[in-house]
Amino acid sequence: MEVLLVVAGFLVGTAVGATAIGAGLLAVPFLMLLGIRPTEAVGTALAINLATRLVAAWQHSRQRTVHYGWVGAIALGSLPSAVLTTILLGLLKAQMSVESLDTTVAKVVGAMLVVMSLIGFVSEFTAHRQKLNKPSLKLGDGWIGKALATFVGLFTGASVTFTGIGAGGIVVAFLAACTNLAPSSVVGTAVFHGVLLTAVSLFGHAWVGELNLLVAAMFLVGSLPGAIFGSRISLLVPKRALKLTLLTIVLASGVRALI
Repeated sequence: MEVLLVVAGFLVGTAVGATAIGAGLLAVPFLMLLGIRPTEAVGTALAINLATRLVAAWQHSRQRTVHYGWVGAIALGSLPSAVLTTILLGLLKAQMSVESLDTTVAKVVGAMLVVMSLIGFVSEFTAHRQKLNKPSLKLGDGWIGKALATFVGLFTGASVTFTGIGAGGIVVAFLAACTNLAPSSVVGTAVFHGVLLTAVSLFGHAWVGELNLLVAAMFLVGSLPGAIFGSRISLLVPKRALKLTLLTIVLASGVRALI
């Protein structure tokens, strides 16, 4: 089992490094495929994501590609939402059998895999249009944008705490579509916010007892060098084709979990 976790971690890390697809989007279904209970897989994936995001957030903070105003606006919605979702998860665990809870979480995870893969397809299409110098949607970065950011945060906080998915994809999609941030700042802002949200969500899962640190550690043994390897080969592989292939697999996994 330990070897499989390291190998799975390496594959996920390589995919993330090569395509920038969120680690949670790949780690959660991979852990479930390896036999980890859905609810525990979510908590374990949060631990994996926090470890990788801390390094990235530190680097983005150093190079000043974090817009703290947008971080605060999104966190205003996401952090309270994460706390409330943690309380809900604790209540569900107290009132439901382990099997029923895992079935419920698996279905919600499946739904989020479908949603996030579709967001990934749209984001890829939008990026392709920008390369063709076609205008993309901009809603502005005034008070309307900040209010929308808080609303997006509410959804993101619930999604990440319940499924481990969305801290990167949802926020990046919002910032890219609704702000005037440079691409590097979009990523840096999303990563920094992701650290805050993932930390709160991880604490919640630890509180309700749905976390396996040993599994997370073994997965990280493979995923961290995998991320470095993937980053180095990103210029050698057909990035767009690989990303679309992975998104298709994630979409199929989500549909399968819902059936």
